[in-house]
Amino acid sequence: MNGLYEIMSQQGLNSKPVIQCVHNCKEFCTALEAATQREKEAILHYGALRDQCDYPDVKILLNELIIQRQRSISLLMETKALIKTKFDVLDQVREGFEMV
Repeated sequence: MNGLYEIMSQQGLNSKPVIQCVHNCKEFCTALEAATQREKEAILHYGALRDQCDYPDVKILLNELIIQRQRSISLLMETKALIKTKFDVLDQVREGFEMV
């Protein structure tokens, strides 16, 4: 983690993480990080189920779910990068006014 956020507790897919954000993005970046972590956990879970299953149709479905979760992670990471860029610009603008 890069210091902008801290996830205080993560205990699995059914738990609710306690998020403490130290940036002015109102915990949005932290929310994206928590969502990304849940998607990664789901991929691991689906992978384990797929590996235990012998039925081809179920394996195909679980593989498709894994691919969908990977796409979700990509979208979350892209959005997080975009938000970080926006807030970096806003921070620079604010710092410029504080110098005056």
